[in-house]
Amino acid sequence: MLVYIALFGALSIVLTSLRVSFPLGNPNLGSTAVSVVAVASPGLSAFAVGLIKGVGASLWTGQAIIEIPAGIGDGMMGLLTSWLSRRKNPAIAVVVGQLSRYVFTSGMISLSLSIFQSNLYPSFIAAWHAMIPAITLSIVGNALISLYLVQNLHLFTRSIQERF
Repeated sequence: MLVYIALFGALSIVLTSLRVSFPLGNPNLGSTAVSVVAVASPGLSAFAVGLIKGVGASLWTGQAIIEIPAGIGDGMMGLLTSWLSRRKNPAIAVVVGQLSRYVFTSGMISLSLSIFQSNLYPSFIAAWHAMIPAITLSIVGNALISLYLVQNLHLFTRSIQERF
């Protein structure tokens, strides 16, 4: 399990460098690694990769106030994706998991911004509303790539799941 955390954690850091700059947030492909590891291994691995992704994105962007909470939210998305992938089709789990980022990732970022930058975002709703374009682009990109990877690596992920 530690090997998967290290491998996918490193991958998530590299994928955060592929981003698009928005006024609030930098949509990147870092949560693709979280989704894939969520299907391939236990949920705690996905949560750890989400945290690693948050730290890595903070290093790339210099926006720890946004990226650390995003990593925590992505970790929570990974837990949900992992749980769903064991009960439903992994492809459905990836899509639902990525959509849950509207709640988990956006929620954590909005909470952070409304606390630490209350002069710019006086409320949780104001911060959440401001990031809708960035999170939507991130969800679409990560969902499509994650779905493709999960669909094409299904034999690999099934053999890993049987080990845990």
